[in-house]
Amino acid sequence: MEEDSSDSSEEEEEENDSQDEEMGEDEQLGENDREIQVDFEGQSPCAEDFHGIKSLMHQLFLKAHINLSGLTELIIQQNYIGSILQQCVDNDEPDSDDEGNSLDEVFGITSAINLTHHKDVECIKEVKKYLLEKTQKKLSGLFDDPSNQIGLLFNERFINIPPQVSVPLLENLCKEIDEAKKSGKPFDFTHFILISKLHESTRKDPESRKKKVKGGATILWVNAEEEPISEMGEILGEYSVRSESDAAVSGTWDEDDEQFDPKRRIVLITAKQLPEVLIKIKEFLE
Repeated sequence: MEEDSSDSSEEEEEENDSQDEEMGEDEQLGENDREIQVDFEGQSPCAEDFHGIKSLMHQLFLKAHINLSGLTELIIQQNYIGSILQQCVDNDEPDSDDEGNSLDEVFGITSAINLTHHKDVECIKEVKKYLLEKTQKKLSGLFDDPSNQIGLLFNERFINIPPQVSVPLLENLCKEIDEAKKSGKPFDFTHFILISKLHESTRKDPESRKKKVKGGATILWVNAEEEPISEMGEILGEYSVRSESDAAVSGTWDEDDEQFDPKRRIVLITAKQLPEVLIKIKEFLE
C-alpha cells in the first residue's frame, strides 16, 4: 500500500511539474507576443542626458573623425532649442531602480546647431570637413558665403520608435527656433542640412531594378519621415557606411532575399521650406 501511495504521489508531482512548465511557457509566449504600450514625451536636454545624446550622435556619425563629446555639449548648452525623447513618467505607480533608469534613458534627440555661428569650434570644423568630403565640396559655396546661416538638423532616435513621434518634436523645434530668433539668438537660419540614414538593396538583377524604378521600393528609411524631406530638398551626397556600421541590416541570407547596404544621404533644404516640409511629413505619415 505504501508503494502505491508513493507512486501516486510521484505521478501527481510530475503532473504538477508538467502543468507548471506549460504555464511558464504560456506566460513566456504571452510576454513575447504582447504589445508593450510606451508613451514618450519631449524634454529639454540637460547635463544628465550627455551619454544618451552622445550615443545617438555615434549612431549617426559612426567612425567619422568628429569629437562627439564636444558636439553633445553644444546641444546641451543651447537647451532652449530642441528636445530629447524620454519615456513618460506615471506618478501613480511606484518605480523600481530598473524602471527609474529606463525613464532617464534618452530615446531620441531633435535639435539644430548653427554651423556658421560656431565655425571656430573644433568639433564644428570637423563636422564641416566631413560634410565637404561626403558631398565632394558641393557645400563649399554655401559655407563660404557669410550671409548664410546654416543649421545642422538632428533627427535621431532608437530604431522601432514610430515615426509619428517626430511630428510634435519637429513642430516644437520650429517654434523654439522662431522664439530664439526673436530674442536675438543666432538661429536666423537660411538653410538646413540633414544627414539621413537609409538601407539600399544591393541586388542588381532586373527584378530589383524594376522595383527601384517604380518608386524606390528597394530603399528602407531608418526614419520614415525623412523620405519626404529628401524628396523636397536637394540631395548633395550619398555614401555607404557598411565598413563603419556595427548595426547594419544583416543576417543569414537566402539566394532570393534582399541584401541591404547601410548608407547616409546628405540633404539640403532652405529655412523657408521648413513649414511646408512639416506639412508633407504629416501627410506622408497619415
